[in-house]
Amino acid sequence: MNQKSKYTADILKSIGHPIRVEIIRIIYEDEKLSVSAIQNLLNIAQPIISLHLGILKKNGIINSFKKGKNSFYFIKKKSVPQVIQLLYYDSI
Repeated sequence: MNQKSKYTADILKSIGHPIRVEIIRIIYEDEKLSVSAIQNLLNIAQPIISLHLGILKKNGIINSFKKGKNSFYFIKKKSVPQVIQLLYYDSI
């Protein structure tokens, strides 16, 4: 298998959950968000948000920085939100 094909498949697998899609969309819209802001916007428990943020970060889609006690997340791989937007607005 071609390395680019495997890489692409791995990225698509890592975003292949509705919560992760929503996390990427809202971070993309706001440029950077804290865990508590993501939790409030999605109305999902913090441990679940943290789990999905960890998966996205591990796969290089997002990254974070600390400011005081808060961690802020931002999009690292700019092509991923573009793919999500294309699919999101193409859906029924």
